[in-house]
Amino acid sequence: MRFGLLPVLAVVTLAGILPYGLYRLSRALGAPLTVAGAVALGLAYGAFKADNPWSGDGLAVNLRIMAVSAAVLGAYAGVSVAVARAIARRL
Repeated sequence: MRFGLLPVLAVVTLAGILPYGLYRLSRALGAPLTVAGAVALGLAYGAFKADNPWSGDGLAVNLRIMAVSAAVLGAYAGVSVAVARAIARRL
């Protein structure tokens, strides 16, 4: 397989550097402030990518999408932990 420099840098950044940096940031600022910053960045990205972000209920829709995404991720993590515990009890 051939990989270019840009894909390799993207993988290294997204898989190694970015999670470590976010961990250090959350340790320095605290989790609530880090989560609030992530929500603000998500809303800014949604506003940047949307055609008419703040007309009508654009902000509410962006917040709803982010909340549903977080709920799905939380449910997935909960189910994963429950299944892992069940498997560990069986073994």
